[in-house]
Amino acid sequence: MPFSDLIAQDRALSPLRSALRRGALHHAYLFGGPEGVGKATAARLLAQAANCLGPGAPARDDACGECVPCRKIEKGVHPDVVVLAEERTMAKAGRWEPRGGRTPSRDIVVDQIRDLVDHRLAMKRFEGRRRFVIVDPADAMNPQAQNALLKTLEEPPDDTTLVLVASSPDALLPTIRSRCLRVPFGPIPADALAARLEAEGHPKDRARLAAALSGGSLARALAADDEALAAEAEAVRAAAALDPSDAAAWLAFARDHGGDREEAQALCALLEIWLRDVAALQAGGAALALGELAEPTRAAAAALAPAEVLRRRREVRRTAAALRQNGAPVLALEGMLIGWFHGRA
Repeated sequence: MPFSDLIAQDRALSPLRSALRRGALHHAYLFGGPEGVGKATAARLLAQAANCLGPGAPARDDACGECVPCRKIEKGVHPDVVVLAEERTMAKAGRWEPRGGRTPSRDIVVDQIRDLVDHRLAMKRFEGRRRFVIVDPADAMNPQAQNALLKTLEEPPDDTTLVLVASSPDALLPTIRSRCLRVPFGPIPADALAARLEAEGHPKDRARLAAALSGGSLARALAADDEALAAEAEAVRAAAALDPSDAAAWLAFARDHGGDREEAQALCALLEIWLRDVAALQAGGAALALGELAEPTRAAAAALAPAEVLRRRREVRRTAAALRQNGAPVLALEGMLIGWFHGRA
């Protein structure tokens, strides 16, 4: 798998590929960005490219994917590529387990880091040109573990690169962040996600709906459940059909869809995209992001003034922000619908 298979991450990959060509990889990187956008895959591909023995090595800026080091790293069995993760239940080449084993944990704890530093990194490289330590997710390191890693970040062994993979990079200690070269990975655009899903055989409407609800994450888009997608689409139809004069129906809608924060957040994400489709149709656009919702989209475009559509989108954004700040889902949705139908003070 080459770097080009990562979707819409050229901004992150360009400096990495340039460093590979120059033979000037940094000793420590922090790959930060949303979950499921390719950070961990990019870390593995960087290790492959740096150790690749394919044509053009060692100055090539991508992995061939076919040579022995590339295949070993792909399978997780290269002795010079160590992945430090949350659970240390398997001991094999490429996955480091502290001596004596450990009970699975949601944290990466200090003795894991100490074992890594005192034993694995103290050894010479086995066969690769460059050793890699990939900490994924790095934001699972507790403060003691982060502090134990500081000296290695300051004075890494020769020909060694550490890659910290984090969905919440700012949760890491400032002393950790300051010693790493930060590489930002962004959300994947919905159109690019939908195209990828369609290329993998998903129906067009299903692909667009999954992409819209993924938050820019390929992992979430691929894991989307058909039943859940259908339920979210039905929720939008129900919201579009609400009677402005029937307050009891609003309350029932909020209660039905506000029992779970993630469900309410997904509904807001989909409502915003749907209202954008309504506005686009009013402006003369033909292509809809959510083709599955074409019927209620056309009905809303005919029934609502453009200013009203924009106002409702603002209410959806306000509700999504309240949910991110731990607002009560039912109350947040009730407030959104009051804003839709009666405005706010």
